[in-house]
Amino acid sequence: MKLNKERILDNFRAMIRIRTVSEESSADEQAFAAFRALLRERYPAVFAAGESWLIGKRGVLIRIPGKTADHPSVLMAHYDVVPADASGWRFDPFSAALEDGRIYGRGTLDTKSTLCAIMEAASKLIENGARPAHDLYLSFGGEEEISGSCASEIVSFLKERGVRPDLVLDEGGSVIPEGLPGVKRRAAMIGIAEKGTANFRISVSTGRAGHASVPPKTTAVGRVARAAARIESHPFPTRLSRPTELMFRELARYVPAYEKPAFSHVKNFALPIRLLAPHLGDTFNAMVRTTCAFTNCRADSSFNVLPERAEMGVNVRLLEGDTLESAAAYLRKVIADPCVSVELVAGSDPTPVSEINCGAMDTLKRVIASVWKDAVIAPYQLNGGTDARFFTEISDHVYRFSPMVMTKEERSTVHGIDESIAVTSLLQTVIFYIRLIRQI
Repeated sequence: MKLNKERILDNFRAMIRIRTVSEESSADEQAFAAFRALLRERYPAVFAAGESWLIGKRGVLIRIPGKTADHPSVLMAHYDVVPADASGWRFDPFSAALEDGRIYGRGTLDTKSTLCAIMEAASKLIENGARPAHDLYLSFGGEEEISGSCASEIVSFLKERGVRPDLVLDEGGSVIPEGLPGVKRRAAMIGIAEKGTANFRISVSTGRAGHASVPPKTTAVGRVARAAARIESHPFPTRLSRPTELMFRELARYVPAYEKPAFSHVKNFALPIRLLAPHLGDTFNAMVRTTCAFTNCRADSSFNVLPERAEMGVNVRLLEGDTLESAAAYLRKVIADPCVSVELVAGSDPTPVSEINCGAMDTLKRVIASVWKDAVIAPYQLNGGTDARFFTEISDHVYRFSPMVMTKEERSTVHGIDESIAVTSLLQTVIFYIRLIRQI
C-alpha cells in the first residue's frame, strides 16, 4: 500500500505547530481544542467511519466498528507535550522545521508521531475500503504529561460499556539500534509493566524563624539536606523483577552459547548483579531497584534569614514488589530522624505484569518482525509511566511500544532540546500501524 508522503508530512507538521503544552498551573485550552479540530479536518474518513467522544476535559476516543464488537483493541497516544524553552533549540520548538530529512519540534517523538501514524493508518485503510476484523478504539490523552485524569476517565467510559480489550498498545519501548548487552542486534523492547511513581515531600519545621547571625547547631535546611544525603547513600536494594527476568530469558535465545546459562537462569546471578548494578549505567541500575531522585527544594530565599521550614521533593520509581507504603517506611528508616517528616504527595503502585504467552503478544511480535526483520524482540519493565497504566483495569494485555527506531541520542531529546524525528521513521511508523490494524 503506497503512502502519500507529502500528505503525512503536512498533517504531522501541522500537529507539531499547535502548542498543546500541559502545565500544572495553566494551559491554553484553545490550543487543545484547535488540535482536536485539526484531527477532524485532516481525517474526515476516520470520524465518519464510526463514533467519537470528548472524554473529560481533553480525552479523545474514537471507535471504528469492526466486523464484530468482540475482542476489541485500543491504540493509544497523547497529544499534550511538555514545555520547551526555545533558547537552546536549533529551531523554534513549535515550528516543525524540516531539515536534512528530520522534523524538529516538541512532541515529534513524545507522542504526536505515533498519534499521527495511527490516524494516517486508520484513514488509509478506511479510504481503501478496509474494515477491521474487530472493533478498534483510538484513545488519545491530553494530560499525560501532568498525570491528569483523561486516560482514567476514558477507561471508566469503556468499562461502563463493557469493553474489555484483547490488546492495548501505548508508547513505551522502541527499536534500539545499539542493541543490549550480550546481544549484537538491534532490539525491539515491549513494555509489559510499569514501575509505580510516587512523589514524597521530605520536610523539617523548626517552628520559628531567626537571624542567620546566631544559627543553631542544626538548621532546618541542614537537617533536610542530611536526610537527602542519607537516602542517596542508602539506595533501595537491588532485586530482579518478573519483567526483568522475562527479558533475560527471552534474550537467552540470542546470546552466545557461553552466556546462555547466565541469561536463562539470571536469578542464580543475583549477587553479582547486585554488586555490578551501580557500575552498569543508570538505565540498568533503574531496572533492578526502586530509585529516588531529588527534584526540588524550598526554604527562605534570603541569605540572612533562618527559615522555619525546609523541604525537598523526591520522585520515587517503585520496582514491582514495592508499594507506596513500603517505600515511605524505607525512607523513614533510612533517614532515622524523628524531626524529618516524610509525606506522600501523590503516587501509584507498580502496574500488573501483562501476559506474554498469548495471542495479543504473538500478533504484536509478528508485526514488529515484519517491519524490523533483524530485530530481537524482548519484554521489559518501563522505568517511566504512561497513560497505559490505567488500562490494566480492563485488560490483561497492555503493552508499551513506540514503533520506531530511536537511537540513544534521540531518546535523550525526549523532554529535552532539539527533539526530532527522521522522516523515514515517521513513515515506517505508519506502515507498522497499517499492518497491525490489519492483524487485529
